[in-house]
Amino acid sequence: MRVFTSTICAAAVAGTAHLLAPTLVLAQQDSATVSAPMIIEVIARKFEFEPSRIEVTEGDRVRLIVRSGDGVHGIAIKKFKINKLVPRGEEVTIDFVAAAPGTFPIACSEYCGEGHEDMTGMLVVRAKAR
Repeated sequence: MRVFTSTICAAAVAGTAHLLAPTLVLAQQDSATVSAPMIIEVIARKFEFEPSRIEVTEGDRVRLIVRSGDGVHGIAIKKFKINKLVPRGEEVTIDFVAAAPGTFPIACSEYCGEGHEDMTGMLVVRAKAR
């Protein structure tokens, strides 16, 4: 299982170092850990999600660990029927299977101020190689 954080940093993962950009997280899975979910940490803050773009592969089990960086927010991905409140100071865990390939919007589902409508992200589910 590989865990990626969303800030620019070198992260030790399975004995290797990866440099991560703040707007893109690629979740990959080794065949040996096929039953383990991809764990992706997300920070919700006025008025952005970090990372703002998450990439997984069709069929991946995904676990989003979402925290608020300031006030109360929400996270919604309609295609996967996700709509969770993210209270200040709490961690929300969301498990789902990326069952369909495509590009799906991520939105804040709890009004958080005048920039609320701009608080968006993108979930990209790459088609599984057949």
